[in-house]
Amino acid sequence: MKEYILRLAENPYFIAGALGGLAAGLFLIFIILIAVIIKQNKTSKKIEDFMGSQYSQMNLEKLFVDFIKKSKIVEEQELNILAKMEEVNNKLTYTLQRIGVVRYNPFSDVGGDLSFSIALLDNTYSGFVITGIYTRQGSFTYLKPVRKGRGDENDKRYRLSKEEAEAVQRAIASH
Repeated sequence: MKEYILRLAENPYFIAGALGGLAAGLFLIFIILIAVIIKQNKTSKKIEDFMGSQYSQMNLEKLFVDFIKKSKIVEEQELNILAKMEEVNNKLTYTLQRIGVVRYNPFSDVGGDLSFSIALLDNTYSGFVITGIYTRQGSFTYLKPVRKGRGDENDKRYRLSKEEAEAVQRAIASH
C-alpha cells in the first residue's frame, strides 16, 4: 500500500489533479460560506425589521426563551388580575349603586315639594330609604330598611309609604 501511494505521489499528474480537486473543494466551501453569510444577514435584517434593532444581534434561541418566560409572567399576572376583578365584582354587588328620589308635598297647607324620599339600594335591591317630611311645626327624618325591593311588611314601623315605594322602584329602574 505504501508503494502505491509513493508511486502516485511521484506522478506529477496525480499531484496536479489532487491539488486541483483540493482547490475546487476549497472554492466550493468558500462559495457556500458566502451564501450562508448572506442568508444570515438577510435573516438578521428580517428580525430587526420585525422586532426592532435591540434584538437584531441576539441569539434567536435566547430571544425565544426570554419571550416564553415573559409570556408566562404575563399569564400569571393576567390570572391575578382576573381574580382581583372577580373579588371586586363580588363586593360591588353589595355596594349602594341604585338611587331613586321622589319629592312631594304630603300636606296641602305647606307649599312646594319640600318633603322627599331617597332610596339607596345595592344590586340585590337591598339597602334603605331616607324620608324627610317637612311640616309647619318642624322637619322629621326617617330611615327604613329595604330587602329585595320591599320594606318590612310584618313590622308596621318599616312598611313603605306610597312615595317611599316609588323611590325604591325608581332606584331599581335606575340601572
